[in-house]
Amino acid sequence: MHDRKNQCRGDRTSSGGHGPSSFWLQAPEAVFGHMALGKGDVFVDVGCGAGDYSLAAAAIVGETGRVVALDQLQSSIDWLNARGRVPGAAGINGLVCDITDRLPLENGRADVAMLGTVLHIRWVREKADGLLAEIRRILRPGGMLAVLECKKEEADFGPPLHSRLSPEEVAALAAPLGFRKESERILEHTYLACFRAD
Repeated sequence: MHDRKNQCRGDRTSSGGHGPSSFWLQAPEAVFGHMALGKGDVFVDVGCGAGDYSLAAAAIVGETGRVVALDQLQSSIDWLNARGRVPGAAGINGLVCDITDRLPLENGRADVAMLGTVLHIRWVREKADGLLAEIRRILRPGGMLAVLECKKEEADFGPPLHSRLSPEEVAALAAPLGFRKESERILEHTYLACFRAD
């Protein structure tokens, strides 16, 4: 039986990629359907881990869209960049970077930037102001910040309870950086909070 301990950013993947993934915790259509990602959009997966969310987004935004995957784990980015382009899907541009530093993207180019079970990580949370300011910079006016996190409740997988963030805590981190909470979707193990850059 697969050990689900610490799997919110663990090693289980659905794509065969390298690095942590929480993709298996919920149906992808519940996540991407709620954020209304569409054809031609530019999607940035900030802290992409194994790249499962990037792969799913590439199929949704299609050949006219763009997906950028950012992570400090070289093996994750190498694996994503080595994949051939899938017909009908966007290419994925994987970039190695420290997501708590300046993001290697142009101002105002992204339609959606996603933090998929990333914000609760201690070293990320400690630098949340800088990270969220950078995400604000790369988003187009009216662009969306989508934050997926494990629910703040005891579970036999994912981060310990003291590390988990509630939707209210995420909103409190995002509001000073000019993000207005637009919606929230509660899933079985996780929740998705969506914010607009005012």
